[in-house]
Amino acid sequence: MHLAWRRCGASKDKEYSFGRRALPDERLGTQPDWVASPRTLAPVGGLRAFARRIVAERNLYGALAFAETAESLTLIRRALAPVEGARIAGITSSGDVLLMLAAQGAAEIAGFDMNPAQTALAELKRTAASSLDVATYRRFLGIDPAPAHERKILFDRVGRREARAVFAPDAIEAGLVNRGMTHLIIHGLAALLAKTVAPETMALFLGEGGTDADRARALDRLLQRSVVKRGFAPALEAAAPQLKWLFFPHTLCRVSTRPDAMIARFFETFRPLFVGGAKKNPVLSRSATGVLHPDWDAELLSEARFAAIAKMGDRLRFETRAITGGLAALPPRWANRIYLSNAPDYLTDAELAALGRAIAHAAAPGARVLYFSLTDEDRLARHLGPLSPDIEDVRALDHVFLYPSIVVRNAVRNAGET
Repeated sequence: MHLAWRRCGASKDKEYSFGRRALPDERLGTQPDWVASPRTLAPVGGLRAFARRIVAERNLYGALAFAETAESLTLIRRALAPVEGARIAGITSSGDVLLMLAAQGAAEIAGFDMNPAQTALAELKRTAASSLDVATYRRFLGIDPAPAHERKILFDRVGRREARAVFAPDAIEAGLVNRGMTHLIIHGLAALLAKTVAPETMALFLGEGGTDADRARALDRLLQRSVVKRGFAPALEAAAPQLKWLFFPHTLCRVSTRPDAMIARFFETFRPLFVGGAKKNPVLSRSATGVLHPDWDAELLSEARFAAIAKMGDRLRFETRAITGGLAALPPRWANRIYLSNAPDYLTDAELAALGRAIAHAAAPGARVLYFSLTDEDRLARHLGPLSPDIEDVRALDHVFLYPSIVVRNAVRNAGET
């Protein structure tokens, strides 16, 4: 899901090497004291390494929170349009969103992230997109199959000092996008579901055939099965108060009951994902089915897009710092577009007010701000201007179905607004 490691405030002198032990989230607090077995948490191979890390460290995230975006590239491009010629500031995360915006002709982009592993990954992707062809890039990162030695050779060619310090050799050899937390969870849950339902039902949920109505009926039948009705569903409801600290930002867990409800009512919360079919979802498709969603090719993975990224040069930069501090350090009225991912889910009310002030400083007149939330409450609204008139057109493009709130606002209030 969406991770406290993305913007945590841990000090820079600590070790964050991916593939090694990660530190707990110091600013947002530690996970509650509860113990589980790796066998209980991970009955399928796709989750075993992930489960061992949870049990050993009580830390879901590891150093690399996101290896690829969990948001729709198509929706983001539309929400921030026009992108061509814009100066854009935003959350770095996996780097995919800002690389896509660079590929669409942005004039300058500044990315910020408190996690040095995310900064190193984004910089590695930028260098790779600027120096490799698309087919080689896909093999290098793990989108397509490749022998381990080929990935190692390519990393030696394009990896900078920061990436060499962060990413362990086994992660490079496996393909970095295959070591991200989101991928591991989706891959593991798909494997678990495959052990629970008949092959034809699994093919239906994956989107290999059938209609949304067929998948809805199959889901309803699944929910009536004893193993789900009397086992899995009650277990999730009972465990929700503990599991939320692993799957959701800690600040969100403190200010909202939404994380409890999302876990306790798992099948209701994520019904659109089951009914839509994994292949139609750009976040689920590769991890669940092994097939990359076509949005990736349309928005980012093409030779023309890579040429545009290479042309950006140093006008596309990534810094390891909080988004609030990054925006505050930009020249006044610098940014035409601001991308926040789901930053409001990680911030207290006081931190949201500080972010609002930083946006007001950095935003040019008429600037658009895009952000998401795992709740249906717009906690940043009071610090920004009105909703964009085209907001419903933007929301209609959502085919990820992870965020109840998708918000596009003017950066600054109009005169006389309260």
